[in-house]
Amino acid sequence: MSVEWSDLLEQLRSDRLMSSLRESKYSRLWDWYGEESGMDSNEFKEFCYWARRKLSANKRLTQTVDLTDHTHDTGYYYDETKDLYVVHLPSKKRPMSIPGDLWRSMKLAYSNWDGAPSSVNELSRKFGLARNTVTELFRAMGTTHDSSPWSDEELNETDEQSLVQDLLRAKEERVLVKAERKEYRRIQKDAESFRRLDLLASRISGRFGESAPDYEVPLLDLPPAEEEYALVISPTDFHWGKRGTKYNRKIAQERLFDISRRLLARVSSVGAPSKVIVALGGDGLHIDNMASATTRGTPQDCDGSPEDITWSYVMMCRDYIDLVRQFAPVELFVIPGNHDRYSATLVRAALAGWFSTAGDVTVHASPSSRQYMVYGNSLITFLHGDIGKVKDWPAIVAGEVPVLWGLTKWRFIFTGHLHTERELPTYGNVTVYRMPSLAGNDAWHERKGYKSRKALVGYMVSLDRGVIGQHAEPVLEDI
Repeated sequence: MSVEWSDLLEQLRSDRLMSSLRESKYSRLWDWYGEESGMDSNEFKEFCYWARRKLSANKRLTQTVDLTDHTHDTGYYYDETKDLYVVHLPSKKRPMSIPGDLWRSMKLAYSNWDGAPSSVNELSRKFGLARNTVTELFRAMGTTHDSSPWSDEELNETDEQSLVQDLLRAKEERVLVKAERKEYRRIQKDAESFRRLDLLASRISGRFGESAPDYEVPLLDLPPAEEEYALVISPTDFHWGKRGTKYNRKIAQERLFDISRRLLARVSSVGAPSKVIVALGGDGLHIDNMASATTRGTPQDCDGSPEDITWSYVMMCRDYIDLVRQFAPVELFVIPGNHDRYSATLVRAALAGWFSTAGDVTVHASPSSRQYMVYGNSLITFLHGDIGKVKDWPAIVAGEVPVLWGLTKWRFIFTGHLHTERELPTYGNVTVYRMPSLAGNDAWHERKGYKSRKALVGYMVSLDRGVIGQHAEPVLEDI
């Protein structure tokens, strides 16, 4: 019987038969092979029992598969055709598939090849993965900060020169990213400082507005001018609080008021201006913080404490505007400079609050480095002069206020910063005036030998013809 069954088993051998025998699916086998076997159902079942035992004895049913070619010495599988890494993580129910580009970027960023590896938290944010996933992934891939920045596959498939070039490009990118981060942190810091400054300025303006007395400054009885004009004056680069061998705040205030009276009287002799356009600031204050330093932190020689210098400057500016408004209504600008960029905002707010009820004083509230107004056919621009190149200023103005540019025929830029008076080259129909300073020299300027003329210049601006005259009032005493 066994001989016949052996012949029958060889005759019927197939993958379908072997699979069904393993699973003991005898009913299925009867349906497929019962008629061919020539047996009844009971006899066929006995045949199946025998065949299963025979195959098990011969180790044909449970063959041992040689897995030598399918084992890995790494904790992942790399599919070269799809550039895909497959790895099993303890926290995941299913294997995780990672695109090759993603893994190579993560490995490069995590490597300490440039002395500044990204942390797990930074990688989690950058690639949008959970921190636990990133940690398990590096552990499964056998990657640490000290690992090579390249994957094993890259090392096997890429020549040495290409790897070097890739590393140089990666280093360049890393440097640029660091620079961008540094710039972003600086912008964040500046933005936060500006928000605090803006809030403080608002409060200062409100306080001065509440405490300012209701008073009037009478206009002087001046003859009318034959041609309507406005007068532009700017005691720029005043450096209030500077200490020099022959210069302090008392001398500075006396000089400003005496020079301004003489200049205003001389100009008004041809008739009263329709308004006086005053630009304060532009290094009006010598310092910008409690460290008695400029905005960027350069220490300065001062003749008092930062609190006293700032408060006395606000009071001095208030009295100065009261002097000027005797001659005509005042349009007031406060321009930020490189010595007082933040303080200018507070000075502007204080003056806006103080003159909030004055009908003849208009304080322009813009905190911009470049401030504008239109008088008749002229576009007037005030800027300190420490930002950008002179030849680029006309294009900047045209881009920032294109409507005002288009409405006017004449364009004038008034600047300072270098403490010297000069009419700079004309660019198209834009005239740039560099205005002098009234400030005396401190020890640094004396050592450098700076001896520019100290003066205040008034510019007569015709309603129709632009700047038609300049009047300079110099400081006569030697300082």
